[in-house]
Amino acid sequence: MEGPIEFIEGLATGTQYLVGSVVGGTAGAMSKITGAASKGLASITLDKNYQNIRIQRKEIQPQTKTTTEFVSSGKNALKVLILLYWFI
Repeated sequence: MEGPIEFIEGLATGTQYLVGSVVGGTAGAMSKITGAASKGLASITLDKNYQNIRIQRKEIQPQTKTTTEFVSSGKNALKVLILLYWFI
């Protein structure tokens, strides 16, 4: 660091990485929680046919995202940010 400007830039970069990691970690944790809840609710139904169809549907999904899926994800994220801005 050579001065206050570089310090502020470094602080901003560090804060950006910290917030990004916290948001990413929270999203990952929520994904696992909702996945476990979904699996539990499927088990509660006691419907083996539904459970098998659910497993097959999850296995069929492609592992790579297409461009349209990325665009759709971006639109959804933008909607959430707009809603958060509106309520804050």
